[in-house]
Amino acid sequence: MKHFLKVTAWCVAIGSAWAAAPACAEDFARHFALQLEEGAAYYSVTLPAAVYSASQRNDLGDVRVFNGEGEPVPYSLEGPREPARTPPTLRPARWFPLRPVPAGHTGAPLGVTIATDGSLHATAAPPGRAQHDTDLIDAGEASREGRVSALVIRLRNDNYQGRVSVESSDDLRNWQPAGDAQLLKVSYNGSTLSQDRVELSGARARYLRLHWLDGAPYLESMNVEVQATGSGGAQLADKQREWRENIVAQAGPKAGEYFFSTGGPYPIDRLRLHLPQPNTVAPAVVYSRSALGAAWHEVSSATLFRLHNGDVEQNSPSLQLAPDTDRHWRVVVDTRNGGLGNGALSIAAGWRPATLTFAAHGAAPFTLGVGNAAAVSTAVGRDELLNGASSAVATARVGEPLVLEQNANAPSSASADAHRRYMLWAALVLAVGALAAIAWRLARSVSSRMPAGDAAAAVPGAAASGFASTPAASTDTAQAASAPAQNAANSMTGGVTGTTQGEHQRDGGA
Repeated sequence: MKHFLKVTAWCVAIGSAWAAAPACAEDFARHFALQLEEGAAYYSVTLPAAVYSASQRNDLGDVRVFNGEGEPVPYSLEGPREPARTPPTLRPARWFPLRPVPAGHTGAPLGVTIATDGSLHATAAPPGRAQHDTDLIDAGEASREGRVSALVIRLRNDNYQGRVSVESSDDLRNWQPAGDAQLLKVSYNGSTLSQDRVELSGARARYLRLHWLDGAPYLESMNVEVQATGSGGAQLADKQREWRENIVAQAGPKAGEYFFSTGGPYPIDRLRLHLPQPNTVAPAVVYSRSALGAAWHEVSSATLFRLHNGDVEQNSPSLQLAPDTDRHWRVVVDTRNGGLGNGALSIAAGWRPATLTFAAHGAAPFTLGVGNAAAVSTAVGRDELLNGASSAVATARVGEPLVLEQNANAPSSASADAHRRYMLWAALVLAVGALAAIAWRLARSVSSRMPAGDAAAAVPGAAASGFASTPAASTDTAQAASAPAQNAANSMTGGVTGTTQGEHQRDGGA
């Protein structure tokens, strides 16, 4: 029994070690070359869309970095940090309608003068509608408080749709492009659809010049949006966003229902929905879920639109979401006013990619493996990985996908997983057998040490049936029980012998 328990313990230990063995390079479906500079101890790489597409886990737990020997190296994986966004401040701005500028004019704009403090003052009546195609804005002291990030233009018109371009200057002579947008104000079903915001490049300029490309509207007010100094991280984060375009949604079984998949665990935080037909306005709700069969949860709602006015097309702005790694999405459109009509709903999904940092442990070349649903993340924190190292982290880049040359005798990833499962089951069965053997031995040991009276009491009905519990009584009982059997055997033997003798006598008489 001791030998059996030892063998069982060894099997359990071996099975546990086999199951807990680190994954090897062959366990991952896709591999990418890592392009890096020689000599650095640590490298950082931004994960491209191809890695997200190949991942089989929503948490990117199946991403690994391997050295030239196929050994996994330590790494950290960090999602993009949301930059601190200081709420912008709206400052009222003064604007001046301008007459068309004659060719070759380089001085101050016609109809305004500049005071010693830089402020603008009108010197003539505003031009008529036929001559009004430009407005000049004086941002005033707001330009010194921080970065002018946008213009908010309130329109007096009940309905307007047109394009505007913006230039910036500090001296009213040298102008640089600062932004452009399409403005919209449309009444719909008792509500108003509007786009009144013009994103700017953020240059620190006091004066802005607006060129109305589709006719100047009647303006209610103008405000400049000022971002405090040091809030440029938000703008940089927006520039680092990647997009997956032309995702086609499939119509669902119910009217106004559309389904699409992002194809990977992208941390989606922006959605652009392009409607199939122009001059469409429809409220919609967007849902997502992590897997087929899971419950849907609402992530956003908005009124979608696509409007045409001559050569100008106006589309609803992007939906802003909290980062969502769900793969399956659903759009439910209100169909009471016709829905989206015929055609396909197309989607663009935007996200900010994660950053992977790894230690250059072992020999090059280094590769990135991804695509194993059974893998569990082994990433550590970035601070723990660097461990106070003074060396700078170099930048690496994910290259082209690779094809691993596998040994024909080497098990595939699926067979390796099967072997692990078999080993775990075998270890479990042996462990249960060992526990049963230990329980049996304990029961025998307790039974052999119990007094005679306790042993009789331990057997249900023993005292009532008159069986003795001592070895002698057991022997007598066995002998008494065997006596009738022996007598019966003797009788049968005698009967057979008598029958044989009678047969001989008959034969002799004959």
